[in-house]
Amino acid sequence: MFSWKALGIATVLGCGALSLSAKADTPNVDALKAQSGAALMAAIDKRTYDYSTQKWVFRMTITEKSGASREAKFSVWQKGSKRLVRFLEPGDVKGMSMLSGGNGEMYVYSPQTDNTRRIATSARRQTLLGSDMAYDDMQSVGLEPLYNVTVGQDTGSHVWLELAKKEGADVVWDKLRLRIDKKAALPDLIEYWDGGKKIRDQSRTGFTEEGGAPTWKSIKMLDIATGHSTTLDMLEQKIGEAIPDSVFSKRTLVRGQ
Repeated sequence: MFSWKALGIATVLGCGALSLSAKADTPNVDALKAQSGAALMAAIDKRTYDYSTQKWVFRMTITEKSGASREAKFSVWQKGSKRLVRFLEPGDVKGMSMLSGGNGEMYVYSPQTDNTRRIATSARRQTLLGSDMAYDDMQSVGLEPLYNVTVGQDTGSHVWLELAKKEGADVVWDKLRLRIDKKAALPDLIEYWDGGKKIRDQSRTGFTEEGGAPTWKSIKMLDIATGHSTTLDMLEQKIGEAIPDSVFSKRTLVRGQ
């Protein structure tokens, strides 16, 4: 029988893997593209994160190449650049939590060991609970300040952005490629590259509106080498609800909100 607890917590989703929402005032992708790749990326960052608060509940489904799968559920609370992720089920990972301060700092709490530790940048690419999501994906990160952005191929309905890591930037990926859906004005496909090789894909589907904001309902992370994949289905989204600043503290990380 599979045990989540048996996997432990890697000693440690970054492209804002969990940041699926968007403001209703849709940017003009073609007009911004004509200005520069940086201008378009900055608008997409704003569209993704420009809320007073955001709350989500996700179901995570991990699928092996054989087709076997397992599930977990977790919540995400976000305020500005601060984010708290807490696993709700199954029981052997319930209470496991991650706190990101938006300044590159991340802390992980394991109720099984009653231990809190800081996650170093060098460890943020390690995977979470046997999934294809990394600790870095659990952060809230705007990309334009961290990457040099150029405009790539335009297919009419989509345009590609090519992102190369800025010197000294605190990121774990050398290169990202984002396919921007012009109608949604958000990426529906993200490629993660390292050492000149594509490592994984993140695809987004089910564009709709929920809780007062347009959103992608589902994302899928695929490991290119193994064929192993992880899907996040958004079960709930709430925008603008009050969240006390005290939620985003190491004290709350341990004791719960």
